[in-house]
Amino acid sequence: MEQEKEIKITTLGMNCPKPLIETRKKLNKMKPGQILIVEGDHQISRQEIPQAIQDTNDEIIKIDDQGQKWYIHIKKR
Repeated sequence: MEQEKEIKITTLGMNCPKPLIETRKKLNKMKPGQILIVEGDHQISRQEIPQAIQDTNDEIIKIDDQGQKWYIHIKKR
């Protein structure tokens, strides 16, 4: 069975530190090469998640801001 390449989680309506916690929990279960797309609307988390990912070996592929909502694409290494 082929593994999912992209996995999406939503953190809409969540405030710090919940979006970061959910992001870390999901990344810990993923395999290298998979991409996590985090959807959110909490602006502090929009800054906090990329900063926290810098401390891991994972890679921010892109950040897509769409008004109040944002999407952070993270590649698991």
